[in-house]
Amino acid sequence: MLGQFFSENEAKYNVIVLAGGLGTRMGSASDHIPKALTRIGSQRAIDLILSKFLLIGHRFIIGTAWHSDLLESYVRGRFGSQPIFFSQEIVSDLKSNAVSMMYALDMADSRVGTIVTFCDLLLLSNPAIGGSALYLATRETKGVVGTFRHSAKVDNGKAVGIIAHEGSQPISAIENGVVGFFVFENTVLLKEIVYSCARTGKLGDMTADIVSRYIAVESTKAVPVDALLEFGTETDLTQARKAWEKY
Repeated sequence: MLGQFFSENEAKYNVIVLAGGLGTRMGSASDHIPKALTRIGSQRAIDLILSKFLLIGHRFIIGTAWHSDLLESYVRGRFGSQPIFFSQEIVSDLKSNAVSMMYALDMADSRVGTIVTFCDLLLLSNPAIGGSALYLATRETKGVVGTFRHSAKVDNGKAVGIIAHEGSQPISAIENGVVGFFVFENTVLLKEIVYSCARTGKLGDMTADIVSRYIAVESTKAVPVDALLEFGTETDLTQARKAWEKY
C-alpha cells in the first residue's frame, strides 16, 4: 500500500502540484496528454500524488498549461469532493517553474503552511509533515532517483544553503540532491519572497531563486528521503513503471 502523509499536530496545508510543463523529456508518453496523466501501474501519476495528501490537504492547487482541459476534467472527476483549484498558464508563455509556482501561490491560503511538489515525483516513504522542510535524495535513497541540478548544504539537520550544479548530476556524483518536494510552514514569508523576486525579475528557478531565500530566513529541516520515483524523462518513466510493479 502506498500510504498517506500525516502531519504533526493535525495541521492542514495548501498542496501545490506543479503540472504545467510540456513533458518533452518524456517522449511519446506525453505526446497527447499532460505528464500528470501518465500511467504508473493501473493509475495515473496525479492519482498517486493527490491520494497521498488527502489527510493533510486544506486546499489543492494544480498548476496547469499543456492540455490543461484534460487534466482539469480528469481531476475534478476523480477528486470532486476535495477543494481543488487550478492555476492555468498559456503554453506559449511558459517561463519557469518559479513563475508557475507564483501563479499557483496566488490561490494559497496564507493562514496555513504550503507544500509544493512536482507532478513527475512520487515519494514512496511517508514522513511526518511538520515545520519547514527540504527533502533530499542521498546515495541511500531507493527507487528511481533521477538527476539533480541542485544540492543542499546541511548543518546539524538543517538546510543552510543551496548549491547549483553545472548540468544535471547523478546522485553518485553529489551529496544531498534537492528533491522537488518542499514544505513551507510560513506561507506569508513564501509569498513575500516570490512576489519580491517577480517584481525584480528574479524568478528563473524555484530552488535557486525561492527556496534559497526562504531557508536563509526560516529554519528549515533537511529530510533524507528513503525511497522515491522520479519520472521526468522517458528512461526514468520506464524504470519507474518497472519499480512500481515490484512495489
